[in-house]
Amino acid sequence: MTKLHLVYFSPSGSTEKIVRTVASGIEGLPVETIDLLTSSSRKKRYTFGKDDLVIFGMMTAGKLFTLSDEVFECLEGNDTPFIGVVTFGNGYYGIALNEMLRRAEGRGFKVAALGAFVARHSMDTTIAEGRPDAHEKEIMVDFGRKAFEKVKSGDLTLHVKPKTNWSSWEMGNKVIAYREEHPDEPYMLPTECKAKEISDACIKCMTCVKHCPVDAIDIEAKTFDVEKCIGCWGCINRCPKHAITSTSKQVVEIMSSFGKASTKRLEPEIFM
Repeated sequence: MTKLHLVYFSPSGSTEKIVRTVASGIEGLPVETIDLLTSSSRKKRYTFGKDDLVIFGMMTAGKLFTLSDEVFECLEGNDTPFIGVVTFGNGYYGIALNEMLRRAEGRGFKVAALGAFVARHSMDTTIAEGRPDAHEKEIMVDFGRKAFEKVKSGDLTLHVKPKTNWSSWEMGNKVIAYREEHPDEPYMLPTECKAKEISDACIKCMTCVKHCPVDAIDIEAKTFDVEKCIGCWGCINRCPKHAITSTSKQVVEIMSSFGKASTKRLEPEIFM
C-alpha cells in the first residue's frame, strides 16, 4: 500500500469522525482526505489504483443514503482495497452494507471489510447521545488495524457477508422491506418532512450554506428549497447558534414513534 484515502459523505460530521477513528488503527501510510459533502466535490472524478487503500463512510438513510448514485459515480477503483463504514442512529442500518458492497464492487473496488457503527441520531440528538463512546472507539481502531492487516496479507475477500439489519420499530421494518424489494429505486425523504425555518438567532455565518450537500439554502431570504433538500439535518446540527429547526409535524410524530421503539442499545457490527 502506498496511500490511505479517507472518503466520506458526512452532513453532521459523525461519519467523518468515525472514518478517522477507524483510520487511526492504520499506521505507516500517508493520508489523503476526500470530503464528498459539497456538490462541487462530487462533480470531480477520483481514481484509485491497486496500491491505494480506501476507507469509505456514509450515513444510513432508509436504503443507504440519498445521494448514493451521485457519490459512487465520481469514484473509480482498479481492484482497489476498500474498507466500508455506515453509521446509524441506534435504530437500524437496513440493507445499507449490502448496498455499499454492491455499489463499491460495481465501481471496481475490492471490499475487504465492512462495519456499521452507532452515532448520535441526526434528527433527534437525544437518541444515541454520546455515541460512539470510548469502548466503541476502541472497536473502531481495532477494526481498522485488523482490516489493514488483512489487506496487507493479500486477502481482499469478504468472507463474512453483510446481512439485512432489521429494526424493533414497525415503521422501520416497512422501510427496510421496501428497500429490499426495490433496491434501485431512489430514496427520497417525503417533502413534508423537510420543512425547516431559520430564526432571528441566525448571524449569517454561512456554516449551513457551506455544509449543505445540495445547495438548498438561501441565507439572505432565510428559506430552503425543499425539493432540493435531502433531509440530512446537517444544517440543523452544524448551526453554531441553533437557529435552524424543523417545522414538520410528521418528523415529530415519526421520531416520537422511533424513540419509543429504539431504547435497546445496539452495538457495532463488523464483517470481514
